Amino acid sequence: MTRIACFVEKYNFTYSDEAEALQTFRRTAEQMGHTFDFIFRNGLSEIPKYNSVFIRATTDPLYTAYIVSKTAWELGLKVVDDPISIRICANKIHQYRLFEKFEVPRIPTIFLNKDEFHHRQIEEIFELFGKPVVIKAPYTSFSKYVEKVSCETSFREVAKRFFRRSDYIVVQKFMPSRFDWRVGVLNGEVLYVCKYMMPKGKWKHGVKRRGKPSFIWGRTVTLKRDNAPQKLKETALKACSVVGKGLYGVDIKEVNGDYVVVEVNDNPSIYKGQEDLRDKDVYEKIIRFLAE
Repeated sequence: MTRIACFVEKYNFTYSDEAEALQTFRRTAEQMGHTFDFIFRNGLSEIPKYNSVFIRATTDPLYTAYIVSKTAWELGLKVVDDPISIRICANKIHQYRLFEKFEVPRIPTIFLNKDEFHHRQIEEIFELFGKPVVIKAPYTSFSKYVEKVSCETSFREVAKRFFRRSDYIVVQKFMPSRFDWRVGVLNGEVLYVCKYMMPKGKWKHGVKRRGKPSFIWGRTVTLKRDNAPQKLKETALKACSVVGKGLYGVDIKEVNGDYVVVEVNDNPSIYKGQEDLRDKDVYEKIIRFLAE
């Protein structure tokens, strides 16, 4: 029997689809003969009592979930997500450097620092990538701090805001699509495959509501992993291989039959009736990995 702790925050139970998935994780673990306890911030001192830790809360290195991951890792517990994966996935520049080094197919990307932020450089970027381009802050999640710009004025406005968060920004070629592939990967194997559709008239899966902090999300269309394109799955596995052996969600664009990686995310969403819709063994595979 393995004692599994699942670190969560209150917001993980806000939406029924996520709350039901968490309860399914618990039922699955118990049916497999393990214990599965939810722990919150006030339960961090309990971590040494467990054999493994599964993190479902946002894993930004500045958040409590990272402390949980680091603590479990240093105690020798099995932990998903591990702190190395969290750091790589949180820093888009680090991640893209690894993609370059290991020749992972990826969206054309450059990095720009504050000293390079001038008229001629912006002109050269538009000549290289065309208009519009996508600007990202290096530390992003859930489509935040990712904006599209079509002229030097908007480029400057967005870049100045993002430079308040980092000395560098990420600039990418804009590649429009009706959806991004999302491939869930665990320990070097494909776990699930989805299409994350763009909301009508939008260009990314999650779009902030005008004047509000909340987001509009596009539909999720799920395929059986065995029916998904082989080249897509190979691209996802190659991207994850440069990050680690944990649980990841890989965002990929399909362009004329080729696949290019947008990014690898640690702590990918798993909602009841979405990522688990076609492959029902998602929960069992993750619990088994935690119990190995």
